[in-house]
Amino acid sequence: MSALNSAGVGGLWSHTCMDTLYDPRLAETRVLFGMAEAEVAQRGQWRSSASVFAAIDDVMREAAAHPEVFVDEQMLRGDAVELSVRAAVADLAVRLNVAEATVRSHGHIAATLRQRMPGLWGWFVEGEVSTQNAREAASVVVELPDAAWAQFDAQLVVPARMLAPARFAVKARALREKLHPVSLVERHESAVAQRRVWTEHDRDGMSWFSSLLPSETVALANTRIDAAAFELFREPDETRTTNQLRADVLTDLLLGDGPSKPGVALALTIPMLTLLGHGDEPALLEGVGPIDLETAKRLAGNAPSITRLLTDPVSGAVLQMDPNQYRTNAAVKRWFRTLHSTCDFPGCGRRAVNCDLDHTTAWAAGGTTRVDNLAPRCRKHHVMKHETRWSVETPPGQAKPIWTSPTGHQRATDPPPF
Repeated sequence: MSALNSAGVGGLWSHTCMDTLYDPRLAETRVLFGMAEAEVAQRGQWRSSASVFAAIDDVMREAAAHPEVFVDEQMLRGDAVELSVRAAVADLAVRLNVAEATVRSHGHIAATLRQRMPGLWGWFVEGEVSTQNAREAASVVVELPDAAWAQFDAQLVVPARMLAPARFAVKARALREKLHPVSLVERHESAVAQRRVWTEHDRDGMSWFSSLLPSETVALANTRIDAAAFELFREPDETRTTNQLRADVLTDLLLGDGPSKPGVALALTIPMLTLLGHGDEPALLEGVGPIDLETAKRLAGNAPSITRLLTDPVSGAVLQMDPNQYRTNAAVKRWFRTLHSTCDFPGCGRRAVNCDLDHTTAWAAGGTTRVDNLAPRCRKHHVMKHETRWSVETPPGQAKPIWTSPTGHQRATDPPPF
């Protein structure tokens, strides 16, 4: 140890290992030590993940056991535990700078594995099981009855340590099939009830459109899309790739005649200077963000009606309203939906169109119905503001509201994405 401290790792090698396999002058040696460093760091990351998950689970348990930490005494009623956990999750999400759904997912993994798969959890804590495998094990074991937990845990400990995530997922799901007491037919009927569609916005004006559907439905849809794409591909003047054709066929099936069909409404904002060719600010599509001008023009050209909004170039003020009126009119709501793309709680991605228009300083506390005292807040965070120790206020001289958690952590609302 003294030689190591005095000479350093490189110095020690240069004196004692020059003629051995571990000569740092050799590329092979540097590669081997680089790989070892990656392995150690990876296992440290898995240990850290387990620690984060466990800490989140502990906080959520405390919130359920002691709701008075997060909920005012006058609100301690039948749903106090639910409100307390919700407030704690939001507090953690703001502190960790992650989504509330991510906080709940992390806590769920720890709670599930601690109770149902203690063997696998122990190896996860030691950094010997990957975060992906721990997550997969937790998602599968929740579907098994109590009597199957011990066997499921025992048979998956070694695979969880040895297999890559894709292989482990196959192994875990195969074992689930063997141990599950309910027939596949019954489980499929239950799973169909969970069908859904979701979107994820990507870069350069593109987005992912995903769905969870019965396998037979997806197979039939794929067959139909492939057949139509193949017919188009056979056309002599067709230049699109098969992937492009499949995407275009799906678009035609979904939209029919285009985005201006009855019942479809999108809020699109095009800066006037950009529209006139004197500016380069992008157009903004509600719930998506910036899109190119040509796409915006095409959407606007198909719109059945257009609302013109003239704004102050400095303050952005656009509407006059009666500050003594509690309810807002349709024009105000339309403007807020355009100006604020999402709920103003930090990290919340709920679209403004689906939010309440809330008074930051409550109406009952003397707050007025003015643009600077209104903000779109989803129903969950609107209720949380009123019924837990979460609070929000706009400090004098500041434009953005500040949220304060039950534990005293403060965070300003997120800035606009563009």
